[in-house]
Amino acid sequence: MRRPAKPAPPPTDPRDAARAAYTLALRWLSMRETSAARIRSKLADRGFEPGTIEPVVERLTASKFIDDERAVRACARTLIAVRLRGRQRARRELEAMGFAPALVRRALDETVSEDDERALAARVLKSRLRGARVISDPAAYRRIYGALLRRGFSQTIVRDVLKPVWKCGAAPAESEDGD
Repeated sequence: MRRPAKPAPPPTDPRDAARAAYTLALRWLSMRETSAARIRSKLADRGFEPGTIEPVVERLTASKFIDDERAVRACARTLIAVRLRGRQRARRELEAMGFAPALVRRALDETVSEDDERALAARVLKSRLRGARVISDPAAYRRIYGALLRRGFSQTIVRDVLKPVWKCGAAPAESEDGD
């Protein structure tokens, strides 16, 4: 498989550079919903000047091609429904994509309730068990517990979904440091 060629440097003429930046941003937006911050970052990485980037982003925002609220909801739905992430991990990933924390919080509140998150954690647990009905080994319990935490589920939800499948009495000692 060949590596894609390095992108050409932006044109030196300001009008040509603005046109090229606009076209490039539209192409990215046609592939997936993206935040304004991410478009700014990608254009800057391609070598466009800040004086060129800001008018392009403003134009795209005014014409509703860039809508951070719509984009954060779409990304949140994908992270939760497709990638099976818990609320905490989805929040971290959305903020890393350049969305404002308040916008992320609102989108996650709309997208997933605590009951939905429990059902999602149970679905991930079922896939991790690979057909087994119970966990009897403390090491396996800790592995699955850690995997669910890394997926972004809270400790409370993880314990709740593991209770019915843990068949050796009390749960093995879990770390108290908030992993």
